[in-house]
Amino acid sequence: MTAVSIRLRLTAWYAGVLLVSLLLFGAGMWLALYQRLVTGIDTRLDQRVRGLVVALAKEGGDRQHLYREIREAAEDVADGTVIELRGPTGTLLQGTSDTIDFPRDLPVSASGHENVEVEGVRFRIVVTPLAIGGETYKLLAASPLEEVLGVMRVFRYLLLGLIPAVLAVASLGGYWLSRRALRPVDRITAAARTIGVRNLSQRISVPRTGDELQRLSETWNDVLGRLEVSVRRIRQFTADASHELRTPLAVIRGTAELALRRDRSPEEYRKFLGDIGSESERMTALTEALLTLARSDAGGVDIALAETDLSEVVDSVVGPNQALAAEKGVRLEVQTGARPAVARADGAAIRRLLLILLDNALKHTPPGGTVVVGADAGAAGVEVSVEDTGDGIAADALPHIFERFYRADSARGGGGGFGLGLSIAQAIAQAHGAEIEVTSAPGAGARFRLFLRK
Repeated sequence: MTAVSIRLRLTAWYAGVLLVSLLLFGAGMWLALYQRLVTGIDTRLDQRVRGLVVALAKEGGDRQHLYREIREAAEDVADGTVIELRGPTGTLLQGTSDTIDFPRDLPVSASGHENVEVEGVRFRIVVTPLAIGGETYKLLAASPLEEVLGVMRVFRYLLLGLIPAVLAVASLGGYWLSRRALRPVDRITAAARTIGVRNLSQRISVPRTGDELQRLSETWNDVLGRLEVSVRRIRQFTADASHELRTPLAVIRGTAELALRRDRSPEEYRKFLGDIGSESERMTALTEALLTLARSDAGGVDIALAETDLSEVVDSVVGPNQALAAEKGVRLEVQTGARPAVARADGAAIRRLLLILLDNALKHTPPGGTVVVGADAGAAGVEVSVEDTGDGIAADALPHIFERFYRADSARGGGGGFGLGLSIAQAIAQAHGAEIEVTSAPGAGARFRLFLRK
């Protein structure tokens, strides 16, 4: 089935609405004109009948005088109006025409007018009661409608001829206007089709019209911009992941080839297998981190929010790391307030986030320094923080520390890591509807904080 273009649908709707409007307008004009012309005839008939009745009532007289007055009144009419005097039973007594035979049973009405067709000719008539000399008569006045019907016939022909012509011209004009109006959409579509993965930096030209087309072009460019950033991140992510995986794979392969070159002692084989095992663990950790970030990109970190006492989470993180901190000569402290630090959070995910931040702080705090992990409850939520007195972070590195695979000693990415820890921590924070904020200066330590609402 062939799809109908928007311009054809717009033209069809426009033509349909215009046709209905023209038909309603034509019918209204036809009825108004007909009513106006007939009302004019009714007014003239009423004036003639009223004048004749008043004159007869003033003069009085016998039946002969009545006939003479009717005949004289009829002779003064020059527009084809018929005036007849009829008896109570409808018998014609005096009239102005011998060739027109109106029905005898015409109703008597003081104000009503009717259309009557006699011998193929249509008349507008009015019948009025007339009391003269103690007798009651019927006074009939009739005017032919041929002139009115002729005017209405011409008007009908005009409508039947003009409505299709106006509809055709308007439809062609509407199609031309819709085509002209939608032409920029065709240009936008053509430009969008030329943009692919290899040239995502290309943009659609934006017409400065201030209308929907400008907003459509700007929206397309925004989508292309976000898509370009996403594709660039995917490419960078793939390149960095390949680079990180290449090193342990090369070590494992080189160690295995070196071990197989000649026969060796059991101790040497154990050493080679130990090296391979260490690199395998490194690959496993890297793979798990990559999978976590991939799941984060796909739909966010899988968390289950519940009322969680974050003071207990902080204690569960600090306790097992006290020995490691003491071994490095770093004082590890817990700082919690008197109020319960309860917020809606995933305890396991927050524990992993704190472990990443704590491990990062311990790596970059020299002996004699201090690392403080805190949970401070407020009216709206709980602030979880990790603060150290280490070497701090350079100002130019602060905007990049949460980027994947970003590593620099001054940005706390050294120490043999992959540069993915802070990215994972930020993904966990975002899954909770929050962001990790960091304040630091070279030589003044660093403070990472996360606010979780109740």
